[in-house]
Amino acid sequence: MAKPDDRAITFGPFSVYPARQLLLKEGRRVPIGSRAFGLLIALLEHAGEPVPKDRLIARAWPNRVVEDSNLRVQVALLRKALDDRRDGNEYVVAVPGHGYRFAPATTCTEARHAGFGTDVRTNNLPLRLNPVIGRDDVVDILAARLRRQRLVTVVGTGGVGKTTVAVAAATALLASYRDGVWLMDLAPIADATLLPCVLATTIGLPLTSHDPMAELLSVLRDKHILLVFDNCERVIEAATILVEAIIKGAPSATILATSREPLRAEGESVHRLSPLQIPPATPGLTAASALHYSSVALFVERVASSMDGFRLSDGDAPVAADICRQLDGIALAIELAAARVGAFGMRGVAERLGDRFRILVGARRTALPRHQTLLATLDWSHALLAEEQRALLRRLGVFAGGFTLESACRVAADKQLSASTIPDLLGNLVEKSLVALEAGGRLARYRLLDTTRAYASAKLAETSEFSDVQRRHAECFRDLLARSLAEWESHLPEEWLGRYRPEIDNVRLALDWAFSPAGDIAIGISMTVAAIPLWFRLSSTEECRSRVGHALAKAGATASGTLHARNVMQLYAALGLSQTFTIGLAPQASAAWAKALDIAHSLADQEFRLEALWGLWLCHIGLGEYRLALDAAREFRKNSESPYDRALGDRLIGVPLHCLGHGAEARRHIASSLRRNAASVESSTSIRFRFNQPLAARAMLAQMLWLEGSPEQAMEEAHLCVREARLGGHAISVCDALAQAQCPLAMFTGEWSLAEQAIVELLDEADRAALVPWEILGQCWSAAVQVKRGEFDPGLTRLADGLNNLRQVRFALFHAGFLATLAEGLAMAGRFAQGLRAIDEALQLCARREDLWCVAELLRVKGEIVLQGADPRLADAESLFNRSLTHARRQRALSWELRAVTSIARLRCRQGRPTEARAGLAATYVRFREGFATGDLRAAKTLMDELS
Repeated sequence: MAKPDDRAITFGPFSVYPARQLLLKEGRRVPIGSRAFGLLIALLEHAGEPVPKDRLIARAWPNRVVEDSNLRVQVALLRKALDDRRDGNEYVVAVPGHGYRFAPATTCTEARHAGFGTDVRTNNLPLRLNPVIGRDDVVDILAARLRRQRLVTVVGTGGVGKTTVAVAAATALLASYRDGVWLMDLAPIADATLLPCVLATTIGLPLTSHDPMAELLSVLRDKHILLVFDNCERVIEAATILVEAIIKGAPSATILATSREPLRAEGESVHRLSPLQIPPATPGLTAASALHYSSVALFVERVASSMDGFRLSDGDAPVAADICRQLDGIALAIELAAARVGAFGMRGVAERLGDRFRILVGARRTALPRHQTLLATLDWSHALLAEEQRALLRRLGVFAGGFTLESACRVAADKQLSASTIPDLLGNLVEKSLVALEAGGRLARYRLLDTTRAYASAKLAETSEFSDVQRRHAECFRDLLARSLAEWESHLPEEWLGRYRPEIDNVRLALDWAFSPAGDIAIGISMTVAAIPLWFRLSSTEECRSRVGHALAKAGATASGTLHARNVMQLYAALGLSQTFTIGLAPQASAAWAKALDIAHSLADQEFRLEALWGLWLCHIGLGEYRLALDAAREFRKNSESPYDRALGDRLIGVPLHCLGHGAEARRHIASSLRRNAASVESSTSIRFRFNQPLAARAMLAQMLWLEGSPEQAMEEAHLCVREARLGGHAISVCDALAQAQCPLAMFTGEWSLAEQAIVELLDEADRAALVPWEILGQCWSAAVQVKRGEFDPGLTRLADGLNNLRQVRFALFHAGFLATLAEGLAMAGRFAQGLRAIDEALQLCARREDLWCVAELLRVKGEIVLQGADPRLADAESLFNRSLTHARRQRALSWELRAVTSIARLRCRQGRPTEARAGLAATYVRFREGFATGDLRAAKTLMDELS
């Protein structure tokens, strides 16, 4: 009886060698994919018997969930490989409702093996007991390249799977080499001079002369053979000499090598093997989605092989993905992690990966010593380095998230390691697959895989240079952030972010060190100040608030002086703004801005005085203190020197004037702001005081245009505002454009679907950037849409809750409007008394704040409510409608006027005065020049038609 690894199964003109994954037809290799081959073996094992579909799927896609259509595709490919149904032969037969069966009779025979030099194909490739996962494309690429080129080297970091893909590619080419395929593992070879002898022994050639290289080449000269040189890195120079000698002396020989660095041999073709695919860190990852990534598929397959019945659940899919991400998609590390799931559970393994060198020790007992643990794999690579390379590697362990050559030179260089040597040393580490070069950016960046970085950091911590390297790292990024400040307002946002965004992880690490007991508080404070623009440009406002608060708490421990005062001033300003973005316009935000303004006055710092005035203005607007906001705006405008700041000053004046009901004057200031912005070279690119100020002016203009009776222009302005904010990629500006322009305009015009789209985007963006006040605004807008659609049951409760939250963050601008919507909804739901209380609260709020821009609408809504119920009060309603009309005309708010006269017209109809009703409504309607498809104008036109 043939051993399992020796058998050959024959049928018709075909021979199948399962161990070699080889299909021959009349002695010639037949190309066939790994999944189709797996189906063939499964059918042959039960030849003549039906094999269920689920068993075939399990064979071709172990631990994967796939559709039946995938199975049909692979069966079709198998039939094509077998020339099925040609010449009357049918091999794979479908069994309806069951699966497939293999029809012809088969014979199992023992494959002949012979020593080197016979005419029988042979090899010493290891039998792989587990499937190769996620590498089909790589195997195909290598096989194709070996048909064209005679020397191919697979290069990659330790444990990435170089041997696996090399053996799989060699196995796929077994039938292509008349004199066989031979694997030689160079890892155990300490004496490089023995390489020719070891190769001769591997291929079964007894050496008899004193010149083994010459004798070896004389035998190989006419051999059509594939040699696989595995793990060349330990004896790389000798391996390169041997490879070049064979390539030149044996014209029919082909070599496939694996190494952690290229051989640099003549004619070498290098294939750099990347880690397995890892899922992105996105919410909602399911098991089916996760298994499409090769790293997760490998992890699950290895867990299942040691735990009967294991299947990846949707609940565990994010955990498995996190493990694979933490391990950088390195196959060996993933297999080691999978082996520990039985002991710790999947979540336990994920939690323990911080101590990965202790936990990842569960390799097969038969694995090579360097693959028994993750630490052993890295120790193997480390031992092959020169001392200077080791020093650079461990010092690079201080970086987080990548670094540039400039930073590497700054941090790693000292008296023992010259900066001039670092570029070459870094290049060597890249070649040895210990450092990765990140492609795609304007400036070359490098990074250590997380596992390599953990190893290098541990090595660094064992040395006396640890604290010096940490300090140099912090000083490097302190100076880099200082440079970013100088470029903050003079560079395009995309260019500035592209340069400094990649350094955020290093900034965090340096700050952690600076404020640690072993650190330097002065460095930490200056770094925190310099990082503020980066946090705001990244919309990382919660991180900014936390870091700034920590720096202020530590500031008392440092020396006083002008520089210190300036830093503290900037910290207070950042604290005020970040509190605004995260917890709202609470009194502590105003207090922080006031402290910043006091310090700016004491330092005679005009630039920062403007920023502090802007911050105070923002707080006053949010708190509904419009006259105080107007005072701050006028002081800002008076002290402005640049055209851009004068444009900003006009906007700051225009907003409180609008809120106070001075519509025409507010419009002039907003128009002036936009004209000045258009003329300023700064306006198109600058985010002044963490906001895109020109876009904020356009958002206000959109509201004003609607009030004036130009709804189409208003919507166009809102669309442009949001589009420009998206292009800038600045989350705060996007949220502000959506909340202040798109959402209110869609509500004003009755476009509920458009409002819902804007609200979804607002909520997503605010949640992603942790902008709590904007998230609350989004929730209020969402509830308001439900109320407008008549969905009172969820809408009224959600809107009431949203208003309570809005009071907490003190966003006053839309507070009264949301109360009016709540009042309307309550009345329409038959809760008239509650509706009246809500609208009275809104009117009282506006009276207290002098928030007059929407009083016309509030009076109209109250009039509509008193008309409803069992005891409609027509006289009270008429008085309220007339007061609404007076306010609207005083503000020159044509849209409020239209709503008021529409309500009056309906009242006139109830009073039996239809002619008067139509005449009054028509007189206002004809003053519109656009927007006739919007909700208010459609309603007015319908009513006029009914009264004709």
